[in-house]
Amino acid sequence: MIKVDASLCLGCHSCSNVCPSQNIVRTETGVTRSIHWKRCKEECDLCVELCPAKALTLVPFDESVPEPEVCFYLVACKICGSRYATEPMLKRIESVIPANLQKDSEGLDWIRVCPVCRRTIEAERATRQMVLGRSRKSP
Repeated sequence: MIKVDASLCLGCHSCSNVCPSQNIVRTETGVTRSIHWKRCKEECDLCVELCPAKALTLVPFDESVPEPEVCFYLVACKICGSRYATEPMLKRIESVIPANLQKDSEGLDWIRVCPVCRRTIEAERATRQMVLGRSRKSP
């Protein structure tokens, strides 16, 4: 059975991605993300091993222990406003990446921008560089 330290959980879904029995249920409403660990009699411990925050432990099965659930509010993208990550996830990223790498060359705080907007911005920048490069080569 899984025991969860909610104060360590990032809400990253790593555990639910690897659970072969699908005993870890994740739900997103657009504003919140919930993770619910069903009582599990298996002792495979994949979720425990792959939890980046080490928030999970394997404990003996006990029917009287309530099934753990953790809920997070999702953070809004600074550009489009879509909700894409939990605050603990973003804080973890910010804590491991040096401050000088958290902003791009134009000063954009990319950690607080959703992946869709990051891809769009990078594509626009690459296109702009290609066009400028071509215009400089033309006679």
